[in-house]
Amino acid sequence: MVDMGRYQCGDSDFDGVFRDGCKDCQTESTFSRRLVMHTPLVLLGFGGAQQGACVEQSSSSPSITKTVFMDVAIEGQPVGKILIGLYGDTVPIGAQRFAELAVGKRGIGYKRKEFSKIVKNYIQNVGVRSFSLTGGSEDAAKFTGGDTSDLLVDEMVRLEEQNRRPKHVRGSVSLVALDPTRPPPKSKLVARDGTLVMIEEQVRPPPNGTEFMITTGDAPELDQTNTVVGQVIQGMDVVDRIHNVKVVNENTSSPYFQVAKLIGDSRAVVAEKGFNRPYEKVLISKCGELR
Repeated sequence: MVDMGRYQCGDSDFDGVFRDGCKDCQTESTFSRRLVMHTPLVLLGFGGAQQGACVEQSSSSPSITKTVFMDVAIEGQPVGKILIGLYGDTVPIGAQRFAELAVGKRGIGYKRKEFSKIVKNYIQNVGVRSFSLTGGSEDAAKFTGGDTSDLLVDEMVRLEEQNRRPKHVRGSVSLVALDPTRPPPKSKLVARDGTLVMIEEQVRPPPNGTEFMITTGDAPELDQTNTVVGQVIQGMDVVDRIHNVKVVNENTSSPYFQVAKLIGDSRAVVAEKGFNRPYEKVLISKCGELR
Protein backbone atom coordinates (compact mmCIF):
# COMPACT_ATOMS: atom_id res chain seq x y z
CA MET A 1 0.00 0.00 0.00
CA VAL A 2 1.02 3.59 -0.57
CA ASP A 3 1.40 6.02 2.32
CA MET A 4 -1.15 8.74 1.59
CA GLY A 5 0.95 11.44 3.24
CA ARG A 6 -0.18 15.00 2.65
CA TYR A 7 -1.30 16.66 -0.56
CA GLN A 8 -0.12 19.75 -2.34
CA CYS A 9 -3.19 20.61 -4.33
CA GLY A 10 -3.83 22.72 -7.39
CA ASP A 11 -6.72 24.84 -6.13
CA SER A 12 -7.19 27.01 -9.19
CA ASP A 13 -10.25 26.59 -11.38
CA PHE A 14 -8.64 28.54 -14.21
CA ASP A 15 -8.06 26.86 -17.53
CA GLY A 16 -4.96 27.35 -19.66
CA VAL A 17 -4.23 27.90 -23.34
CA PHE A 18 -1.25 26.57 -25.21
CA ARG A 19 -0.85 28.33 -28.53
CA ASP A 20 1.20 27.33 -31.52
CA GLY A 21 4.79 28.50 -31.21
CA CYS A 22 6.94 29.80 -34.07
CA LYS A 23 8.12 26.95 -36.27
CA ASP A 24 10.58 29.03 -38.32
CA CYS A 25 13.33 28.63 -35.74
CA GLN A 26 13.21 24.84 -35.70
CA THR A 27 16.34 23.16 -37.02
CA GLU A 28 16.27 20.64 -39.84
CA SER A 29 17.36 17.97 -37.34
CA THR A 30 14.45 18.66 -34.99
CA PHE A 31 11.98 18.71 -37.88
CA SER A 32 13.17 15.38 -39.22
CA ARG A 33 12.94 13.78 -35.76
CA ARG A 34 9.31 14.88 -35.47
CA LEU A 35 8.58 13.61 -38.96
CA VAL A 36 9.71 10.14 -37.88
CA MET A 37 6.83 10.03 -35.39
CA HIS A 38 4.33 9.97 -38.27
CA THR A 39 5.68 6.60 -39.41
CA PRO A 40 5.05 3.31 -37.58
CA LEU A 41 7.34 2.65 -34.61
CA VAL A 42 8.55 -0.71 -33.34
CA LEU A 43 6.21 -1.91 -30.60
CA LEU A 44 8.46 -3.04 -27.77
CA GLY A 45 6.05 -3.46 -24.84
CA PHE A 46 6.69 -4.38 -21.22
CA GLY A 47 4.13 -7.18 -20.88
CA GLY A 48 0.76 -7.29 -19.15
CA ALA A 49 -0.11 -5.68 -15.84
CA GLN A 50 -1.92 -7.27 -12.94
CA GLN A 51 -5.67 -6.70 -12.86
CA GLY A 52 -7.32 -5.07 -9.88
CA ALA A 53 -7.28 -1.90 -7.81
CA CYS A 54 -3.47 -1.72 -7.83
CA VAL A 55 -1.12 -2.23 -10.75
CA GLU A 56 2.18 -3.95 -10.04
CA GLN A 57 5.27 -2.65 -11.77
CA SER A 58 7.22 -5.20 -13.74
CA SER A 59 10.96 -5.45 -13.23
CA SER A 60 11.47 -3.66 -16.57
CA SER A 61 9.21 -0.71 -15.71
CA PRO A 62 10.90 2.70 -15.23
CA SER A 63 11.46 3.89 -11.67
CA ILE A 64 8.87 6.21 -10.09
CA THR A 65 10.26 9.56 -8.96
CA LYS A 66 7.08 11.41 -7.98
CA THR A 67 3.46 10.52 -7.17
CA VAL A 68 0.36 12.62 -7.89
CA PHE A 69 -3.26 11.98 -6.92
CA MET A 70 -6.59 12.65 -8.60
CA ASP A 71 -9.94 12.57 -6.80
CA VAL A 72 -12.72 11.67 -9.24
CA ALA A 73 -16.43 12.47 -9.11
CA ILE A 74 -19.25 11.19 -11.33
CA GLU A 75 -22.29 13.48 -11.47
CA GLY A 76 -20.94 15.24 -8.39
CA GLN A 77 -20.58 12.06 -6.34
CA PRO A 78 -17.03 11.07 -5.21
CA VAL A 79 -16.02 7.64 -6.54
CA GLY A 80 -12.43 7.40 -5.30
CA LYS A 81 -8.81 8.41 -5.71
CA ILE A 82 -6.27 7.55 -8.40
CA LEU A 83 -2.56 7.56 -7.52
CA ILE A 84 -0.17 7.99 -10.44
CA GLY A 85 3.57 7.30 -10.24
CA LEU A 86 5.58 9.44 -12.68
CA TYR A 87 8.71 8.35 -14.57
CA GLY A 88 10.80 11.46 -13.93
CA ASP A 89 14.15 9.83 -14.71
CA THR A 90 13.09 8.11 -17.93
CA VAL A 91 10.63 10.70 -19.31
CA PRO A 92 11.73 13.95 -17.62
CA ILE A 93 9.93 16.45 -19.87
CA GLY A 94 6.60 14.63 -20.01
CA ALA A 95 6.59 13.59 -16.34
CA GLN A 96 7.43 17.06 -15.06
CA ARG A 97 4.81 18.67 -17.32
CA PHE A 98 2.14 16.27 -16.01
CA ALA A 99 3.19 16.94 -12.41
CA GLU A 100 2.98 20.72 -12.90
CA LEU A 101 -0.53 20.41 -14.32
CA ALA A 102 -1.58 18.08 -11.49
CA VAL A 103 -0.57 20.61 -8.81
CA GLY A 104 -2.02 23.57 -10.74
CA LYS A 105 1.21 25.49 -11.14
CA ARG A 106 0.58 29.17 -12.02
CA GLY A 107 -3.18 28.63 -11.84
CA ILE A 108 -3.33 26.13 -14.72
CA GLY A 109 -4.13 22.52 -14.03
CA TYR A 110 -6.29 19.41 -14.20
CA LYS A 111 -8.66 20.36 -11.40
CA ARG A 112 -12.32 20.34 -12.62
CA LYS A 113 -11.28 18.90 -16.00
CA GLU A 114 -13.58 16.27 -17.47
CA PHE A 115 -13.00 12.83 -18.93
CA SER A 116 -14.44 13.39 -22.38
CA LYS A 117 -13.88 10.08 -24.17
CA ILE A 118 -14.25 6.45 -23.14
CA VAL A 119 -13.31 3.68 -25.58
CA LYS A 120 -12.31 0.03 -25.38
CA ASN A 121 -8.72 0.41 -24.17
CA TYR A 122 -8.57 3.83 -22.47
CA ILE A 123 -10.27 6.84 -20.95
CA GLN A 124 -9.30 10.35 -22.07
CA ASN A 125 -9.26 13.67 -20.22
CA VAL A 126 -9.75 16.95 -22.11
CA GLY A 127 -6.74 18.61 -20.48
CA VAL A 128 -6.32 22.38 -20.48
CA ARG A 129 -8.08 24.31 -23.25
CA SER A 130 -8.28 28.03 -22.48
CA PHE A 131 -6.23 30.51 -20.52
CA SER A 132 -7.20 33.99 -19.33
CA LEU A 133 -4.70 34.90 -16.62
CA THR A 134 -2.43 37.92 -17.07
CA GLY A 135 0.61 36.99 -19.10
CA GLY A 136 -1.13 34.88 -21.75
CA SER A 137 0.94 32.22 -23.46
CA GLU A 138 4.11 33.62 -21.87
CA ASP A 139 2.99 32.07 -18.57
CA ALA A 140 2.05 28.83 -20.28
CA ALA A 141 5.49 28.63 -21.92
CA LYS A 142 7.07 28.40 -18.47
CA PHE A 143 5.79 24.86 -18.11
CA THR A 144 8.25 22.07 -18.76
CA GLY A 145 8.14 21.46 -22.51
CA GLY A 146 6.87 24.95 -23.37
CA ASP A 147 3.48 25.94 -24.77
CA THR A 148 3.20 23.20 -27.43
CA SER A 149 3.72 19.44 -27.63
CA ASP A 150 6.88 19.74 -29.75
CA LEU A 151 9.36 18.79 -27.02
CA LEU A 152 7.14 15.86 -26.02
CA VAL A 153 7.44 14.55 -29.58
CA ASP A 154 11.21 15.05 -29.53
CA GLU A 155 11.42 13.11 -26.27
CA MET A 156 9.34 10.28 -27.74
CA VAL A 157 11.65 9.97 -30.72
CA ARG A 158 14.80 10.10 -28.59
CA LEU A 159 13.58 7.39 -26.20
CA GLU A 160 12.49 5.22 -29.13
CA GLU A 161 15.95 5.52 -30.68
CA GLN A 162 17.50 4.56 -27.33
CA ASN A 163 15.14 1.61 -26.93
CA ARG A 164 14.00 3.03 -23.55
CA ARG A 165 10.51 4.27 -24.36
CA PRO A 166 7.71 3.03 -22.04
CA LYS A 167 4.77 1.47 -23.90
CA HIS A 168 1.04 1.45 -23.24
CA VAL A 169 0.03 -1.42 -20.96
CA ARG A 170 -2.89 -1.57 -18.53
CA GLY A 171 -2.70 1.39 -16.16
CA SER A 172 -0.34 3.51 -18.28
CA VAL A 173 -0.80 7.29 -18.10
CA SER A 174 0.20 9.24 -21.21
CA LEU A 175 0.08 12.73 -22.70
CA VAL A 176 -1.25 13.21 -26.24
CA ALA A 177 1.60 14.56 -28.38
CA LEU A 178 0.43 13.93 -31.96
CA ASP A 179 -2.91 13.99 -33.77
CA PRO A 180 -2.89 11.45 -36.63
CA THR A 181 -6.31 12.65 -37.87
CA ARG A 182 -5.22 16.28 -38.22
CA PRO A 183 -5.69 17.40 -41.86
CA PRO A 184 -2.72 18.91 -43.72
CA PRO A 185 -2.51 22.71 -44.07
CA LYS A 186 -4.59 24.37 -46.79
CA SER A 187 -3.20 26.96 -49.18
CA LYS A 188 -4.89 30.35 -48.90
CA LEU A 189 -4.43 33.58 -50.86
CA VAL A 190 -4.27 36.69 -48.64
CA ALA A 191 -3.42 40.36 -49.12
CA ARG A 192 -0.35 41.71 -47.32
CA ASP A 193 1.02 45.22 -47.85
CA GLY A 194 -0.92 45.55 -51.08
CA THR A 195 0.39 42.25 -52.44
CA LEU A 196 -1.35 38.89 -52.75
CA VAL A 197 0.63 36.11 -51.11
CA MET A 198 -0.02 32.40 -50.65
CA ILE A 199 0.05 31.10 -47.07
CA GLU A 200 -0.46 27.69 -45.48
CA GLU A 201 -3.43 27.76 -43.09
CA GLN A 202 -3.81 25.07 -40.44
CA VAL A 203 -7.28 23.52 -40.33
CA ARG A 204 -6.98 22.99 -36.57
CA PRO A 205 -4.18 23.40 -34.04
CA PRO A 206 -2.01 20.45 -33.03
CA PRO A 207 -2.33 18.89 -29.55
CA ASN A 208 -1.11 21.26 -26.82
CA GLY A 209 0.41 18.47 -24.73
CA THR A 210 -2.09 18.60 -21.84
CA GLU A 211 -4.72 16.01 -22.83
CA PHE A 212 -4.01 12.67 -21.20
CA MET A 213 -5.19 9.09 -21.29
CA ILE A 214 -5.26 6.22 -18.81
CA THR A 215 -5.29 2.76 -20.36
CA THR A 216 -7.64 0.02 -19.18
CA GLY A 217 -5.79 -2.63 -21.17
CA ASP A 218 -2.79 -2.95 -23.45
CA ALA A 219 -3.11 -0.19 -26.07
CA PRO A 220 -0.23 -0.37 -28.60
CA GLU A 221 -2.23 1.87 -30.96
CA LEU A 222 -1.44 4.80 -28.64
CA ASP A 223 2.32 4.28 -28.94
CA GLN A 224 2.23 6.22 -32.23
CA THR A 225 0.70 9.39 -30.77
CA ASN A 226 1.18 9.50 -26.98
CA THR A 227 4.12 9.64 -24.60
CA VAL A 228 3.78 7.47 -21.47
CA VAL A 229 4.72 9.56 -18.43
CA GLY A 230 3.69 7.25 -15.59
CA GLN A 231 1.59 4.42 -14.24
CA VAL A 232 -1.46 4.06 -12.00
CA ILE A 233 -0.10 2.58 -8.76
CA GLN A 234 -3.41 2.63 -6.87
CA GLY A 235 -6.99 3.23 -7.91
CA MET A 236 -7.45 1.08 -11.02
CA ASP A 237 -10.86 0.22 -9.59
CA VAL A 238 -11.73 3.93 -10.01
CA VAL A 239 -10.39 3.90 -13.58
CA ASP A 240 -12.54 0.83 -14.32
CA ARG A 241 -15.55 2.58 -12.76
CA ILE A 242 -15.06 5.48 -15.20
CA HIS A 243 -14.59 3.04 -18.06
CA ASN A 244 -17.99 1.48 -17.33
CA VAL A 245 -19.90 4.77 -17.67
CA LYS A 246 -22.32 4.65 -20.64
CA VAL A 247 -21.25 6.68 -23.67
CA VAL A 248 -22.68 8.06 -26.91
CA ASN A 249 -22.44 5.26 -29.46
CA GLU A 250 -20.07 5.76 -32.37
CA ASN A 251 -21.92 5.92 -35.69
CA THR A 252 -19.15 6.35 -38.24
CA SER A 253 -20.40 3.38 -40.26
CA SER A 254 -23.62 5.20 -41.15
CA PRO A 255 -23.71 6.07 -44.89
CA TYR A 256 -25.32 9.42 -44.02
CA PHE A 257 -22.42 10.29 -41.72
CA GLN A 258 -19.82 9.15 -44.24
CA VAL A 259 -21.33 11.28 -47.02
CA ALA A 260 -21.65 14.30 -44.71
CA LYS A 261 -18.01 14.01 -43.67
CA LEU A 262 -16.89 13.53 -47.27
CA ILE A 263 -18.52 16.79 -48.39
CA GLY A 264 -17.28 18.68 -45.34
CA ASP A 265 -20.65 19.10 -43.62
CA SER A 266 -19.99 20.80 -40.27
CA ARG A 267 -22.71 18.71 -38.65
CA ALA A 268 -20.61 15.60 -39.23
CA VAL A 269 -17.67 17.23 -37.44
CA VAL A 270 -19.89 18.13 -34.47
CA ALA A 271 -21.37 14.63 -34.38
CA GLU A 272 -17.94 12.97 -34.51
CA LYS A 273 -16.74 15.01 -31.53
CA GLY A 274 -19.68 13.64 -29.54
CA PHE A 275 -18.94 9.97 -30.21
CA ASN A 276 -17.79 8.00 -27.14
CA ARG A 277 -18.54 10.89 -24.78
CA PRO A 278 -19.90 9.76 -21.38
CA TYR A 279 -23.55 10.50 -20.66
CA GLU A 280 -22.58 11.36 -17.08
CA LYS A 281 -20.22 14.15 -16.06
CA VAL A 282 -16.93 12.60 -14.95
CA LEU A 283 -14.33 15.05 -13.67
CA ILE A 284 -11.28 15.48 -11.47
CA SER A 285 -12.61 17.19 -8.35
CA LYS A 286 -9.20 17.60 -6.70
CA CYS A 287 -5.62 16.81 -7.61
CA GLY A 288 -2.08 17.46 -6.46
CA GLU A 289 1.25 15.93 -5.51
CA LEU A 290 1.57 13.21 -2.89
CA ARG A 291 4.21 14.26 -0.36
